[in-house]
Amino acid sequence: MSPLFFNTSRRLGVIVLWLVAVLSASPHILFAQEQSLTVSGVIREAQSGEFVIGASVALYEGSYKEGTAQKPMRGAVSNKYGFYSLPSLRSGAYTLVVRRVGLATFTRALSLGDASERIDVTIQPNTVRLESVSVQAERDKGAAVSTVDVSMDFIKQMPSLGGERDIFRVLQLMPGVKSVSEISSGLYVRGGSPDQNLVLLDGVTVYNPQHLGGFLSAFNADAVSNVRLIKGAFPAEYGSRLSSVLDMSMKEGSKEKIRGTAGISLLSASALLEGPISSNATFMVSGRRMYFDIAAAAIDPGGRILPRYNFYDANAKVNLRLDENNQFFLSGYFGRDILPRVNRPNDATFELDWGNATGNFRWSHIFSSTLFSSLSLVYTNYDFRYAAYFSEATGGAKQFETASRIQDIALRGELQWFPVPNHVIKFGAEATRHNFVTDIVSGSSILQGRGGIDERADPLQRVTALEAAGYVQDEWDITENLAANIGLRASYFERGSHLRLEPRASLAYKATETLTFKAAYAVASQFLHLLQDNSVALPTDTWFPSTEILKPARSTQYVAGIETYLFDREYFLTVEGYYKSMENLYEFREDARFVPGTIAEALMTSGTGEAYGVEFFLNKQLGQFTGWIGYTLSWTTRLFPELNGGKPFFPRYDRRHDIVIAIAYKLNDRWDFGVTWTYASGQAITMANGLIDVLSVPFGITLDPALTRNVVSGSSQVYGDRNAFRLPDYHRLDVNATYKFPWIGGLPFEFSINLYNVYNRLNPFTAWVENFDGASRLRQLTLLPFVPTVGLRCSF
Repeated sequence: MSPLFFNTSRRLGVIVLWLVAVLSASPHILFAQEQSLTVSGVIREAQSGEFVIGASVALYEGSYKEGTAQKPMRGAVSNKYGFYSLPSLRSGAYTLVVRRVGLATFTRALSLGDASERIDVTIQPNTVRLESVSVQAERDKGAAVSTVDVSMDFIKQMPSLGGERDIFRVLQLMPGVKSVSEISSGLYVRGGSPDQNLVLLDGVTVYNPQHLGGFLSAFNADAVSNVRLIKGAFPAEYGSRLSSVLDMSMKEGSKEKIRGTAGISLLSASALLEGPISSNATFMVSGRRMYFDIAAAAIDPGGRILPRYNFYDANAKVNLRLDENNQFFLSGYFGRDILPRVNRPNDATFELDWGNATGNFRWSHIFSSTLFSSLSLVYTNYDFRYAAYFSEATGGAKQFETASRIQDIALRGELQWFPVPNHVIKFGAEATRHNFVTDIVSGSSILQGRGGIDERADPLQRVTALEAAGYVQDEWDITENLAANIGLRASYFERGSHLRLEPRASLAYKATETLTFKAAYAVASQFLHLLQDNSVALPTDTWFPSTEILKPARSTQYVAGIETYLFDREYFLTVEGYYKSMENLYEFREDARFVPGTIAEALMTSGTGEAYGVEFFLNKQLGQFTGWIGYTLSWTTRLFPELNGGKPFFPRYDRRHDIVIAIAYKLNDRWDFGVTWTYASGQAITMANGLIDVLSVPFGITLDPALTRNVVSGSSQVYGDRNAFRLPDYHRLDVNATYKFPWIGGLPFEFSINLYNVYNRLNPFTAWVENFDGASRLRQLTLLPFVPTVGLRCSF
């Protein structure tokens, strides 16, 4: 670990301690207050003990009767640790009311004397009205824009491919979120690529959140308790990515008793166990493994036909409550995909493996009724390796190999201050030490028999870099009907000495009790670049840090929209328009050649991007019948002077129209149903538009390899503009039915039937021109027709 990292971390620690001392000792420094009484506490769910995030907390003077027009004198929203604070109160009688959709309303009368009160709240589940997507909380989140919270219950009711519950595939059903293909769970948010999404699991960045080359997300839905997606213009507390934030929290572990779940699907088997360690400590551990390799070994013992592919992932978390003001968390995630080489004598083969490992030690501390803090020490490791081999008939030598690794160690501190009723001020600072190793070799270098990645990598391909950031933001209720979130983030990257300031602002104006107007502006920077083929999300993609030559990517985003409740708040409608410009985007040059000693910058070319569109989202939130209808009209373009002849082009994930209908229906205590229907305009791909006789080309003239390829019998296909051809429109209907029943000792079981692509639409994955006997034919590849699958789960 370099002295620079420790010096930076030490200075950040001094700043944080100074802020704590000032804010704790002098809460009146910046704001005049009538009286310093405060009601504060932590909100938990009764059965599991999980923190309740985003609960609406209201304090009424005197008594309160549900259903009346009485307005609260103070309001707040619980943070990700369930903490809330209602400052600047006078002595007197009050009623505290806590609401969260899907949970019963908590009401308590209290009398404030001469001292502040700590009121920890435990909320019971609500069995009368069911929760779908917690978008309704957005009205209570002040000026939050483009933010949706998706309940895990709704995710588990949605149809799934192979019976595998997948968080990312449900998020792909949201307006503004696209997929590149039906076999990819990658998230392409408002014109951004997956590397521009900040994916956080318990506050830790996960670099490649996918299994099966993008077929499934890397997260076991059983181990996750909260999912929040911010599609753009995110506040200053988030950084290091351009497009969106996906913030997920693991389960804390049940405080009541040891309990668990186990399940098996067409693809994998999984299990989860959680429970109390003591009266003040809980644990949660889960695991999931694909068993295709076991089945393949039984069918093909020699390993010459079926690959021995498998993946696994595991989550673990320990939660220790030292006292009412101090809580410690230790959490970790481990996942790996392994595709060994297939033994085929006459065919070229390859092998592939990649994985993530994360860890987070976090301390949350309540300094006072108006000051909350969190301190985290974070570790992240992501690595992959890909190797291609000649056929065994020609010696079986290794032809090409690429390997890469990113290791991060980070220290992060956050403060949340509640000085007066209309301000919630957040401060934060973090320092991350990145360690990159990248190795792309071929031919003779491999034959020399060099060792592993640490011994092989050229010094130019071993990079360390410090990334540091600090932010301040104010969630400000300007008037009763006008709220703002104003913040500034400063980021620094050691390589190239890049310093970036990122202003963020959002406004919400409540025109009526059911209608709100919102707008936001945000600048974001990204110091890490993922160079990839955007057609598929394969782990052979390579991360590169910014340097003096490779400038940090930068985006500027504008968002404006309205949101309203309809029909006694059972329906929630949002309409949002957005515009995003991006600069310093990088791709591999069309003539890139991977040879030993090549400087990474020499393989890349830079460009700009633009994305804009409008999204409609109608969400039914309550009752037996829940779900949404979403529509997106959008455009996404890229412009690289050295690609496509310097002309703008559409990336493959550009789709003009997207329509999604997602429905969950609870028939009774035994039967749950989920239905989704998706429609999308055809994807953009590059197609051949002619042939050229290579033998007729005059001597001395070289054909552009970017425009000609696939030489057969002396003829080469000629390609036009990049992604100028559109595949046919895509649409699909999926259905899920879940039956709950007691079995084996009275344990509760769930049997699910998933019907994928019910009406067997032959959606094209790709298309190409095939030349045979002088004739050209347009070919189309369809991957997934109608696929029925089943799954079985039990709880204990």
